[in-house]
Amino acid sequence: MVLLAALLAGCVAPAREAAKVAEVVGTEPVPPALSLVKPQREQEPAEYAVAAFPRDSLYQLLVAEVAGYRGDLATALKKYLEMTIETRDPGVARRATSLAVYMHDDDAALAAAEVWAEVEPDNLDAQRQLASQLIRIGDLERALLPMAAIRALGGAANFDIFAYHSAELEPAEREGLLAAILRMLQNYPADPQLLFSQAVLLDQSGRFTEALEIADRLLLDEPRVNIVILKVNILKHSDRLAQALGFLAARLESGEDDRRLRLIYARLLFESERLDDARQQYELILKQAPQDGDILLALALIALEQDRIPAAQDYLAQMVRWDQRVGEAHFYLGNIAEQENDLVAAVREYRLAGGGYEYLPAQKRIASILIDQRRVAEGLSHLAKERLDHPEFFQQLMMIEIQLLGDRGMDEELFGLLDHIIAQDPENIDLLYYRAMAGERFDRLDILERDLQRVLVLDPQNADAMNALGYSLADRTDRYAEALVLIQRALLLKPQEAAFIDSLGWVQYRLQNYDEAVTQLRRALGLFDNDEVAAHLGEVLWIQGERAEALEVWNKALELVPDSEPLKQVIERLTQP
Repeated sequence: MVLLAALLAGCVAPAREAAKVAEVVGTEPVPPALSLVKPQREQEPAEYAVAAFPRDSLYQLLVAEVAGYRGDLATALKKYLEMTIETRDPGVARRATSLAVYMHDDDAALAAAEVWAEVEPDNLDAQRQLASQLIRIGDLERALLPMAAIRALGGAANFDIFAYHSAELEPAEREGLLAAILRMLQNYPADPQLLFSQAVLLDQSGRFTEALEIADRLLLDEPRVNIVILKVNILKHSDRLAQALGFLAARLESGEDDRRLRLIYARLLFESERLDDARQQYELILKQAPQDGDILLALALIALEQDRIPAAQDYLAQMVRWDQRVGEAHFYLGNIAEQENDLVAAVREYRLAGGGYEYLPAQKRIASILIDQRRVAEGLSHLAKERLDHPEFFQQLMMIEIQLLGDRGMDEELFGLLDHIIAQDPENIDLLYYRAMAGERFDRLDILERDLQRVLVLDPQNADAMNALGYSLADRTDRYAEALVLIQRALLLKPQEAAFIDSLGWVQYRLQNYDEAVTQLRRALGLFDNDEVAAHLGEVLWIQGERAEALEVWNKALELVPDSEPLKQVIERLTQP
């Protein structure tokens, strides 16, 4: 009985009364790295009296504690959570919350914290944990209530945390959070963090005037850097880039030498194509941090834009020397060597590009250079070796090879490769669809139809395959009735898909239903201002005798896509004598 009492005291008393168990199950308050909401002052852990639990509950708590001693944390948490819900004891809830957070079990942590905060509303740690878990799962509106409780209990509520977690909210969620913040402002009308979050949300909602008014008010009271950045963002988002630049320039000229502000100023100057001014700002930053890879890369890119190749090479070489973003440095050095037609150096630099996001573009350039030098076998062998060495990039490297062969018109090699890899994975819908489109590109209608029909066997609801097959039959054969059925089936699945509506208009044109064709093609063009749709609509109008309107449609589309092949071909075919 003495042992049992000691174990149960560990369940409902502070962690120091069961130190050995604490080492295993983590009964200390949430580690700082896991806490999203931090207190202004630490609250002493509550001294919970040993509770008189029913026999069954007592047994379950003993099971949980023993499981913790044995390192079976999953069982310990399961039992603690069950007993939290059953007993609603604050000590058990605290224990369950701490263990769930330690195990990164967000669902369990939220369930336990909700009970803890409800049964012990004046406990700062309980409210902190509930707010932290709600923010972690993205339920920002509900998190405002425990944050308000934290504020009332004397803790630092950190209301500005909502600003930093709101970017991914849906519009309805953002409006709900804004409304909740407005209600909170009735109690704390001058709270700078609440006002900051309100301004960020207004900015994200496109309500720039209101957001700017709040930002200016905050700047008068407390001109912190994050508020300066807030105003800059609002001005930028509301298409007042020149005003944002002027505001930042004035802050920096007044002596506010903050690195973050100067970086933002330099980036905005670059976006405004004021490259010399941007370079001057980046050079000022580089003097403070000469080994900063981000700044060196920015200066290298500006130098490349200005065709100052030796300067760009110097900055990139410094990146390699300081071991900063080395892969990108080698990739851009490879670009420079390729532009200067030093292909040996280009391949050498690309091979040093490393395994970051520049890895795949570098492998594509290596294979392209080799293939264009008529070293086709060597180029393809390079990609094959990379697939063996980097299986994590197998699919992407395979698609690079397929694309290179297709772009160079090497249809025999392309279909040979596709046949080989599809034989190993015969139900891969993506590969089947790609081979079908390659068949369309190289006038192999047999391959296109075979593979799209296979896709529809594997995925009978694949609207894209229905439309692709239907359009190809309408455009390249006289099987118009069959094409119409396929396109109509696709539209039943995606009734607002502009490409499908264009296909419907085109097959109606082939069936000589010109009025219906024009109706559908106008609708498609209204949904998607596309050069191919414009080419189709113009052709039908031309055939109907509406030649002035056809020319108007084509010319408007050419303004958007001057090099459009579909437009050039239809205009030449129909207008040339």
